[in-house]
Amino acid sequence: MVDWFNLIRNKQVFMRRESELVYIAKTQDLEEQQPGVEGQLRRLMEKPEHLKTSADKVREKELMDKLVEIVNDRNAIVDGLDEDRLREEEEDQQLNEMMQKLDTKKGDKNKRKSPISKLFKWKN
Repeated sequence: MVDWFNLIRNKQVFMRRESELVYIAKTQDLEEQQPGVEGQLRRLMEKPEHLKTSADKVREKELMDKLVEIVNDRNAIVDGLDEDRLREEEEDQQLNEMMQKLDTKKGDKNKRKSPISKLFKWKN
């Protein structure tokens, strides 16, 4: 039974690592996008207002929205990692408690011997 719990723990470790890698990949993608968006936005914002075309203004708004989206997505990843960490701690605690209960029950079974086994032990 302990082996079974160890298998569960190993499975959880692998699943957590996979989730972590997905978060890392998403974060890297966003980190790669952000400087380009910021650069384009900076160039448009440096342009004097009276020289901006309506297309420039629309593009500026699109870039600002994209930048806000990137920042929000990065924040969501951080929040997701925090939530996962808390959930994982709870799962670990529950699994440890179950394993301790199993060990306790196992110990109780060894302590409770039948009267017949006591007789045989007494005679030895």
